[in-house]
Amino acid sequence: MRCPVNPVWGLVEIAALAVLFFFGLWSIGPRLGIDPAAVAMYWAFVAIGGAAVMWLSPVVLHRDPPALRGWGRRRADARDPGSFRNAWRTYGAFTLVAALLSIAVALLKDPALVAGINWTALAIKFLGYLAFGVVQAFIFFGFVQTRVRTMIPLPPAPGSVQRHRLLVALVTAGIFAVFHLPNLPLMGVVFATGLCWAWIFYKRPNVLLLGVSHAVLGTILHRVVQMYMRIGPFYSEPDLYVFRSVIPGLKQLIGNQF
Repeated sequence: MRCPVNPVWGLVEIAALAVLFFFGLWSIGPRLGIDPAAVAMYWAFVAIGGAAVMWLSPVVLHRDPPALRGWGRRRADARDPGSFRNAWRTYGAFTLVAALLSIAVALLKDPALVAGINWTALAIKFLGYLAFGVVQAFIFFGFVQTRVRTMIPLPPAPGSVQRHRLLVALVTAGIFAVFHLPNLPLMGVVFATGLCWAWIFYKRPNVLLLGVSHAVLGTILHRVVQMYMRIGPFYSEPDLYVFRSVIPGLKQLIGNQF
């Protein structure tokens, strides 16, 4: 008989992910362009973290159902609130409102800004973000939020579900923002959008829809609002940007566009 895993173990898992991420970002990241061994170590960290987030923690340790974590094989159940047919309108409505607000901010900042958009760079950014946004959705909502949700007890009291939902969303958004250090303006935006995504994901968990929403809003934030998006050591040293150093040919394709 399988012994249940203590929900508090999720805190250890999140802390381990943070150590892996920040060590890789700050210690290995700056060496990627000058040390081939660092690239191999980087991909080893990605493999370890990916296995933990996508298989070891949710499937082996906790046996989270797909309907909770927002991905995986799900039954074709019309009652599943996170299924595509039940969730796309919620994610779509939030993405549309947030996109329009972002564009409005850009226009207030510079009425001629939209006319000067580099559409090629915008398309490349969006295509990259489709993959990058889904990966972040897996990590911060499919994994981190699921662990936070199971760690925080749900009090058996009237209205407790909404309070639990808000607390889970706040903690998840806070963790999401911390992973974007030291870019404080970006952290503020990430916390606000992360709070909304976490609130939606609690009721309608769908990693792919959240990832697409992230791709749309991240692209607009960078290419239209023109917010500086670099984090970690790349915040002040953009030429060392990690993805351009570890994926062959990407530096020639994107330049400084991502």
